[in-house]
Amino acid sequence: MSEEPAADPHLRDSDRLRSLSETGLLDSPERLALQRYARIASRALNAPVSLVSLVDRERQFFAASHGLDAGWRQRRETPLSHSFCQHVVNERSVLVVDDSRNDERVSDNLAIEALNVIAYAGVPLCDSNGNVLGSFCVIDDQPRNWTSAELNLLQLLAETVAEEIELARRTWLAEKAEADLSEINQEITAAHQRAAEHNAAVMHDLRTPLQVVYAAVASLAEHPSIKDSETLRKTIEMLLRNVRQANKLVNTGGHQLADDDQFQRVEVAELVARICEDLATGKSVSVDVSLESTHVVADPMMIRRAVQNLFTNALRFAAGRISVTVSCRDDLVQIVVEDDGEGLPREQDYKRVWELGRRFHTTRSNTGLGLAVTRQLIQALGGSVRARPSVLGGARFELWLPQASGPGESVPGDNTG
Repeated sequence: MSEEPAADPHLRDSDRLRSLSETGLLDSPERLALQRYARIASRALNAPVSLVSLVDRERQFFAASHGLDAGWRQRRETPLSHSFCQHVVNERSVLVVDDSRNDERVSDNLAIEALNVIAYAGVPLCDSNGNVLGSFCVIDDQPRNWTSAELNLLQLLAETVAEEIELARRTWLAEKAEADLSEINQEITAAHQRAAEHNAAVMHDLRTPLQVVYAAVASLAEHPSIKDSETLRKTIEMLLRNVRQANKLVNTGGHQLADDDQFQRVEVAELVARICEDLATGKSVSVDVSLESTHVVADPMMIRRAVQNLFTNALRFAAGRISVTVSCRDDLVQIVVEDDGEGLPREQDYKRVWELGRRFHTTRSNTGLGLAVTRQLIQALGGSVRARPSVLGGARFELWLPQASGPGESVPGDNTG
């Protein structure tokens, strides 16, 4: 435990002070373990007083003590003007004083008179990063020549006390992390609730105009002039497919997953062909399509949404060419969409591209949701996804689904109504 020195870089070090705060020991009740070590030190070294002293910016706080007068034991702290332990912190080394009244390092310290500190031996208490948080010290009210055996014993006890303090710090950090996580979870739950309420309101507001659009398009489909024009008929069919899909999304809240009641035997090639036709209309890119007739048992709208996400993603990044293939491999149906764009920045990014909110091209207009939703949809159907660089130069995305076994009646691939 002399007045605060002019130069005290370690005493005021921000990392040290943060670590000291993280112990949770400042201004808290004494721990039985620390009390026990203080008592052991006094008895083993025959010293009237022993302290576990934590040195803050403006004071020293006694996390545990033995032998203090009742007044100081109740206060449990002194200003640095009464601190020998601050020298242990600043020098980061043992401080041994045989007679403080004759030692220029501490002869003006107010603790000599106030706490009757004549002889002092203090050992640094360090955290796991080497910050000195305070001192484990013994005090005598008479001059004393501390022996090497006594100092060695004090060092051993101090190491055990430091371990106890580090345990307290790690416990405090763990409890804080748990509290922070709980708070974050509450914020996420509240955010999800707000998003769900907003989503429900949007879906409700969309339902009526979509029904009107669907009725209008269905009416147009029956007009003789539409039936007589191949181009107009295909356009109306495309509109009907997409309005049906929009209606179904609205009715399921926009987050439909697997529903056994909706599972059908789907002709994948026909479904993928119509998606490419719908989305490529009016675009300047070249779309190469290679489709092998094959079937899966699934909700066709879920497959449609997954392929649409991949195709619109390819449209966003392709330089001029997109390739789409459907094929069968070992009782699995493989759907591949790849482009000749710039691809992902790094090889390892292809493993992370399916993560929710993951964006690799921040200059492009995308939310990072499409691929995450695609994986969710395909996994809900019992399939898997994969991404890797494409031989075309851009990115290659693969969807794998179990092939339907045996013959059966196929439902047209665009039946998403």
